[in-house]
Amino acid sequence: MNEEATPDKAVDSEASGAVSSDTARPFLRYTIFALLTGSLLFLVVLFLTVPDQTKRMIGPAAVAVIAAAGWFFLVRGKTRTVIYILTYGSWLAITGIATLNGGVRTPAVIIYPFVIMMVGWLIGPRAGLRIAALTILVTGLFVWAESVGILPTQPATPPGLHGAVQTVTFIISAVMVASLVRSYTDKLAQLRNVSATLTQQTLELESSRADLQRAQAVASVGSWVYDISTDTMHLSPETCRIFGLPKGTIGSRKSYLTRVHATDRAALDQSWQLTLQAGSFDHEHRIVVGKQVRWVRQKADVEFAPDHTALRAVGITQDITERKNAEEALRIAATAFESHQCMFITDARRVILRVNKAFTQTTGYSADEAIGQSPHLLSSGRHDRVFFADMDHSLASLGTWQGEIQNRRKNGAVFPERLSISAVKDGAGLVTHYVAIFTDITDHKTAQAQIENLAFYDPLTSLPNRRLLMDRLDQALNASTRHARKSALLFVDLDNFKTLNDTLGHHQGDLLLAQVAQRLKTCIREGDTVARLGSDEFVVMLEDLSENALDAANQSEAVGDKILAELGFDYPLANGAHHSTPSIGVTLFGAELQETSEGPLRRAELAMFKAKAAGRNTLRFFDAQMQAEVSIHAALEADLRDAVLNQQFLLYYQPQVVGDGRLTGVEALLRWQHPRRGMVSPAEFIPLAEATGLILPIGQWVLETACTQLAAWANQPNRAHLTIAVNVSARQFHQADFVEQVLATLTRTHAKPKRLKLELTESMLVDDVEGIIAKMGALKGRGVGFSLDDFGTGYSSLAYLKQLPLDQLKIDQGFVRNIVTDANDAAIAKMVVALAESMGLSVIAEGVEIQAQVDFLAHLGCHAYQGYLFSRPLPIAALEAFADGIPNT
Repeated sequence: MNEEATPDKAVDSEASGAVSSDTARPFLRYTIFALLTGSLLFLVVLFLTVPDQTKRMIGPAAVAVIAAAGWFFLVRGKTRTVIYILTYGSWLAITGIATLNGGVRTPAVIIYPFVIMMVGWLIGPRAGLRIAALTILVTGLFVWAESVGILPTQPATPPGLHGAVQTVTFIISAVMVASLVRSYTDKLAQLRNVSATLTQQTLELESSRADLQRAQAVASVGSWVYDISTDTMHLSPETCRIFGLPKGTIGSRKSYLTRVHATDRAALDQSWQLTLQAGSFDHEHRIVVGKQVRWVRQKADVEFAPDHTALRAVGITQDITERKNAEEALRIAATAFESHQCMFITDARRVILRVNKAFTQTTGYSADEAIGQSPHLLSSGRHDRVFFADMDHSLASLGTWQGEIQNRRKNGAVFPERLSISAVKDGAGLVTHYVAIFTDITDHKTAQAQIENLAFYDPLTSLPNRRLLMDRLDQALNASTRHARKSALLFVDLDNFKTLNDTLGHHQGDLLLAQVAQRLKTCIREGDTVARLGSDEFVVMLEDLSENALDAANQSEAVGDKILAELGFDYPLANGAHHSTPSIGVTLFGAELQETSEGPLRRAELAMFKAKAAGRNTLRFFDAQMQAEVSIHAALEADLRDAVLNQQFLLYYQPQVVGDGRLTGVEALLRWQHPRRGMVSPAEFIPLAEATGLILPIGQWVLETACTQLAAWANQPNRAHLTIAVNVSARQFHQADFVEQVLATLTRTHAKPKRLKLELTESMLVDDVEGIIAKMGALKGRGVGFSLDDFGTGYSSLAYLKQLPLDQLKIDQGFVRNIVTDANDAAIAKMVVALAESMGLSVIAEGVEIQAQVDFLAHLGCHAYQGYLFSRPLPIAALEAFADGIPNT
């Protein structure tokens, strides 16, 4: 060990009379404090009384330095270093001071004796004698030097200084003597304690020896020591009793063999010869005591000399007669015992007497390893004393116990078992044996765990599923009523995950989700929850946030920002790195009135939708305004369902004209005449219809109404040439039987297919382009026309576009609005016109509101228009009046 690990080592053998480090430390502290205080006081007195004699200050200054150095090493635990600094440093300082000041009386009379005393106390008497001899020599030299006048003249000492020296010297002496007395007193107290401890330990040893003899008698286990060189065997009282010998008998190996059963002597002798080589002995054999035959077990360890000569053996003798008798009785039931269930039998003391093959196969312990052992051989350590106390109580009162227990195999593996124990009693009602039967239920428990895991965890990510999340959310809500701290729910949804699944396949999507789950777990604290609801939706629950709502929101936002950053890194997939981003909705809960778990989850999901609407890859909080919007949304959805049932919809028609103002057709636009709210904007209810699926019956009603109007116009010569453009939603168009629905509607209404024009949007072309082309081709073959609405705002590929059987491209009003002033909008419009001409398609511009736009479009080559410059959307009567040239009223 180094010096710091073990504070200064004890003084060497020379210092046999020195005190210990523990005793020296208090003395050293007192001494250092006294020296430091005294030297500083000396310096002050010298400075005030004799400031012109600088040499006088050298002595106190040297003592102060020595004391400071001693304190420096003392606080670092280096006691031995401190002793040498104080001893030899003081001695050298005194010698130097005496030389400089030309006087030897004070050091020789007062200070040197204290140094010698300290050396004797701390280092040892020999060192003290050596330094005393050296001091006498130095003092003699000083006396001789002073007598012949070699030393400088000692300056006169002012009375005040002389008094101060005497006073401080007295104080230092008093402190050192007090510390010596205290140290000696402590040492004497320690000696008294050691003496008392030795007396107590002697009494305890005698008591333990008596207890050992009683324990040997109770357990029928005796001990013995055999001196091989002298062939003498010292037997314990219990060993003497087992062999039927008088107490205190000293035997020999020969006398012992006379008591061994004749049949077992050869085997015993052979075993003993092997023991003299192996060093351990364990043998069971029979002995003859009077007319009785007993079974004993002898165990011993042999001690050897360096030349491997056997010196003596120390062992035990155990009377195992009853066990042997029980084993013989148990053999009768051997056939029944060897069943497929694990079984073992113990005696009344719960020593295992017999195990079956199933036991050894299950536990890994052979019969030899288990027999003679306690069932605690299998103990896993997972059950407390109360568990085994209940087991003992049941066995004592009922004679049986059964239940599940965790035990340990030989290889250390813990396994569950179903255990049943029965007590076997004799005619007097005393327990003689215990029979235990158990079955390994590992497979059963594993199956249960798998069922539970499937019930509460997501198999792909191993995260808690919705069921477990809702349970934990319920617990958090219940706990929140007992404290004021907030909790938070973060709803995480991956952006454009469906596109990944559709383009790269579901296997790559699963790889991405597994990586997302791992990243989410790195963003939360221990005790928080991250769960997967399904598909690409995850929920993070943060508990124990601040009581202040703003602080809790900031804490939640910090976690959300961390998730945004972590999930924003590229994901390694089979086809290369993939970039994905999340949208996160956050809501706080807790410290308020009790609510169901659906409340926070619904709010977080709505906040997530708000993040999606804000452009994705961002985080948004739920607020009261959002709740109001949710309520309005729910009411509007209910009203929309009533509108479908009660036919509250109207069709308005916006004229489409060519350059000379001639009406060529109309676009059918849906309106909702609400019984209380009046006319509801399509921008308000169309997205809701899309989300709820109500767009399907509404879209069919629009198609049916438009076709009915076409059939009516067919009988009116001045309107028979008009076409009606009907907007078709993506959900409607992707129905498997969409073509059949359109053709059936045309047949039912007797409308001419060539007067019907279906308007599609670019967003519809993202998914299943081949299927769209096939459906358009089928309808095109029956005469139905197609217009691509909002062209230029989506992501349609020109490679697909040229395959579509289109009739018309529509320039979006977003480009028309600033076409006169914005060069980019003008360039896009020009491109659309050129593309339409190259593909043989007609082109129409919507949102035309001023004549300058008409002129500019006409210059580009676009001569068909639709917009407020010509007419707003009109009900059927107003439209027909417009078509006939009758002013609107």
